[in-house]
Amino acid sequence: MKNLSKALQSANENEPPTKKHQEILNRLYKTLDSYKKQSPAYYEYLGEIMKPQYFAKDEVLYEQGQVIKKAYFLSSGFMMANHYTEKEGDKHVVNIFSRDEIISGKSFTEQTPSDYELVACKGTYVLHLTYEEVNTIYSKFPDTQEQAMIILADKEKKELETKRMLGLERMDMVAEFYKRHPELLKAGKIIKDSDIASFLLIGQSTLRGLRAKLKH
Repeated sequence: MKNLSKALQSANENEPPTKKHQEILNRLYKTLDSYKKQSPAYYEYLGEIMKPQYFAKDEVLYEQGQVIKKAYFLSSGFMMANHYTEKEGDKHVVNIFSRDEIISGKSFTEQTPSDYELVACKGTYVLHLTYEEVNTIYSKFPDTQEQAMIILADKEKKELETKRMLGLERMDMVAEFYKRHPELLKAGKIIKDSDIASFLLIGQSTLRGLRAKLKH
């Protein structure tokens, strides 16, 4: 693919040189195929336009109230969606995204101001494409619109699963959270305890106590 090397050259300067871009693209294709199979021509085109980016430190991609202009495939690492209250400006982590997730919320699909701040955590590696590029894909490959609807439905299903998890007893909730994200068991290594506690709607001391019980 001609443009693949160009995409790699234009990636974030902190991008690890050992990353195997084609392997990541293949994982993306497999993820997309799990929703609805598409033509090889579509995947070839996707491989030409998707750009890689690595984040060596936490980075705010979009602030709350901004229109999100890019969709992301999260190859490795984590991203967070944070909401800030209007009066006090208190932060609440409303979502934590992990490996192989496709991140394209309402702000992106409708090009409206985002209800949350979107943050890439340290060590995260993504592929991304713009809103305009997505519309070009729909024009060139109309069948992908149905695939997008299926992905949206799956996203809503995952949100319901998260709500169910947050409704569990605290010990069960924390156990399920770390079952989903075992990489986060090392306190503060990737995501701060304060952010995990905010997402789980519990205090930091409660989180630490319950996490300690999981290790025994």
